[in-house]
Amino acid sequence: MPRLVSCNRCHILQRMPDVHPKTPMVPARLEWRDGERYDYRDDEGHAVMVPAFDPLLEDFVIKHDHGVEDNTVIHGQLIQVWVVDQKTWKSLDMVTKIKRELEQQFHEHYTESDEYKEAALKCYQAHGNPDITTGCRDYLDDSKRIGPATYEDGDGHTITVPPRFRHYLCHLCPFQQAAITVEMRRRRGAYNVDKTYDQRAKARKRRGLN
Repeated sequence: MPRLVSCNRCHILQRMPDVHPKTPMVPARLEWRDGERYDYRDDEGHAVMVPAFDPLLEDFVIKHDHGVEDNTVIHGQLIQVWVVDQKTWKSLDMVTKIKRELEQQFHEHYTESDEYKEAALKCYQAHGNPDITTGCRDYLDDSKRIGPATYEDGDGHTITVPPRFRHYLCHLCPFQQAAITVEMRRRRGAYNVDKTYDQRAKARKRRGLN
């Protein structure tokens, strides 16, 4: 689902792609520096579930924590996240709506940002607008990874983010969206309609029906 994230110190509202659809979910946990742990729960007492791996959000938080206490970030005084279902996203201008609410709340002008997509487009242009025939020299290279590849869990263990759940600027690049995606669909047979049409046209021509 579409997401919007704000930094209330930088006064920006960032569009953010959703996580991988098969990302495992885990209980949302709030950890205090004194070692106490609390799980977020809804009004019915059920644990609130969040993605186990969210590189984009992790990257945004690292860039915008401004050195404040973790609980300040988590409670939304610094960073806020909105998850919007697709139907609502299409029916309402959620960016304008949330931007207006933030400006009323903090009495500051907020700038809409799409820094990840802009960075991907800049990289694409710097590479000379590669396509499926030329290829891209650093497609899914680690230098294009967004967010950390490892992180520390609450028990002091180092967790490695599985490759399939990592996010790269390449995922937002026209090369991925136009070249790679089209090629993958072609290999799955999604573009066999024209071939079928050609075969039928040839058959009709042989029978003298054209």
